[in-house]
Amino acid sequence: MLVVEHVDKSFPQVFGTAALFKYRGRAPRRQVLFDVNLTVGRGELFGLLGPNGAGKTTLLKLLATLTVPDRGRMTIDGIDVMKHPLAASRCVGLCTSEERSFYLRLTARQNLEFFGALAGLYGKRLRRRIDEVLELVDLSGTLNTRIASFSSGMRQRITVARALLADPKVLFLDEPTRAVDPVHAYDLRKLIREDLVGRAGKTVILATNLLEEAWEICDRVAIVNGGRIVACAPPRELAGYETTRYEAMLDRVDENLVERARAIAGVRALSMRVAADGVNMQFELERHDRALGELLYTLSSNGFMLRDFRT
Repeated sequence: MLVVEHVDKSFPQVFGTAALFKYRGRAPRRQVLFDVNLTVGRGELFGLLGPNGAGKTTLLKLLATLTVPDRGRMTIDGIDVMKHPLAASRCVGLCTSEERSFYLRLTARQNLEFFGALAGLYGKRLRRRIDEVLELVDLSGTLNTRIASFSSGMRQRITVARALLADPKVLFLDEPTRAVDPVHAYDLRKLIREDLVGRAGKTVILATNLLEEAWEICDRVAIVNGGRIVACAPPRELAGYETTRYEAMLDRVDENLVERARAIAGVRALSMRVAADGVNMQFELERHDRALGELLYTLSSNGFMLRDFRT
């Protein structure tokens, strides 16, 4: 359904006249994604788990045709995203954690009518679809309410509704439960798992930095750190491989990281060796459902780059 092959992405660090004159149009660039490879099946709920700045949002924007990679190939439902961006964009819906795209003085209905028209929906079909998506996200009673009066959680839910307007085959959700209270966060996860994936059969890629969210609803999880995918497997496999010996390569470590790793329930032994390209960490785990997942999350947080991970 969705294939990403050897994708790199970087952004210029300097803009304006300095980029034109000082650097003669060749401003230094910051690498955001490094050789990303993914395959997501039809009807799968796939999680991208990692800290802020790991590259999750950039990858979703590449797939949604909002920007282009430096190199690599991406296909959605057999459509080459680079060669046929318009056809690919018709297959996808994007829900970002940024709330600035709505017109605050307009009502929920007026906003969705505008975005629905951009997606090619008009008349009775659009009005019916607006009613359907607002009911799905539990906002039916806000149809004629201005967006300016919405809470941050309500804005997140109407962002999901907007992404669903054109009934896309593939849905990209970037931290959909951000700033949402626990009750509505649970409802949103249930909507994603049971309605969108279970009943409607949509393919969903969920970017999150919440370990429990990825573990709770995703079929598979890719752990992203420093622009690289360092592990990818079903949650239960990530949390409990048969072997108990693991090896990780990080760019650096400090005492706080080591203490946090040793404090995780299930970590039995931990040793380190300084190598030419970083720090090699070897550890053993007792059988523990969440020990491996928690350890991976700890190693890839707070600016540390997890370069390699193997059994």
